[in-house]
Amino acid sequence: MENKSGDLGRIVEGEVMANTEVKGKVVTLDQPAHLIYTAFSDMRNFLAAVPPDKKEKITVTEDTIEGEIKGFRMGLKVAERVPFSTIIFEQFGNSPFPFTISVFFDAVDVRKTEFHMEISAELNFMIKAMIGGKLQEVVDQLTDQLALAFSGKFDPAAFNPDNFKNNINYN
Repeated sequence: MENKSGDLGRIVEGEVMANTEVKGKVVTLDQPAHLIYTAFSDMRNFLAAVPPDKKEKITVTEDTIEGEIKGFRMGLKVAERVPFSTIIFEQFGNSPFPFTISVFFDAVDVRKTEFHMEISAELNFMIKAMIGGKLQEVVDQLTDQLALAFSGKFDPAAFNPDNFKNNINYN
């Protein structure tokens, strides 16, 4: 087997990668679709939800956000924007596997929007065994937290991504 390095981190030739798809639950947000779309379309908006002690390790532009997670430097970049309905993010930096995160905004009326997320990732057997079964829980929890934030019942600045680590077994 030969190791190759590239934008996606280390990939071992001959390693079997399987596409993993996760569709999050649909929630109705009490906000107009254009407002939610605008919040997600500029990656600089995500920095507000990062705890102050972790902001120094994050680099952000309108289209990218990159930081250190569990010793890995990885991030997201906007791959596609469809105004007021869809934003697709993909891996950015040294991700151990290719992935996309798609967020969908469907206006129910001028003040309500149905929202959901979908993740698609090329996971090798080992990574899928570690995190594959928990991805649905993480996506649904994140969706719930976003629904609370957009309804004014949750302070986004109090959001701590470390709370999700209990749902994924990294060992």
